[in-house]
Amino acid sequence: MAPSATSIVRWAARLTALVMLALFLAFVLGEPLGPLPGLRTREFAGMLLLFGAIVAMLLAWKWEFPAALISLFALGGFAAVVHLNSYDVLATLAIPNVLFLVDWKLRRLHSTPIAKAG
Repeated sequence: MAPSATSIVRWAARLTALVMLALFLAFVLGEPLGPLPGLRTREFAGMLLLFGAIVAMLLAWKWEFPAALISLFALGGFAAVVHLNSYDVLATLAIPNVLFLVDWKLRRLHSTPIAKAG
């Protein structure tokens, strides 16, 4: 793949991560403000896992592989904790992570080995 295609994948991952951040903020800010003790433990844990997934997506700008994996595991934990049955939502949330993993792999394939002086 050409370096320009690698750049396109990298920026597509970053832009989709920003879209997910915007959707998360709209979701959080659109919720009516109520007392935090009113949240059930499962809901609170789900929100923390979803927040962790979004933060990891942003960290993937710098550390693609580990942050994308952390985000994917957090999304899996979110689905398990809140008993999410709509996997299309999870698939949509995972798009930036998959793109970050593809970007990481493409950059590793195109990196030139450094010759060692012997």
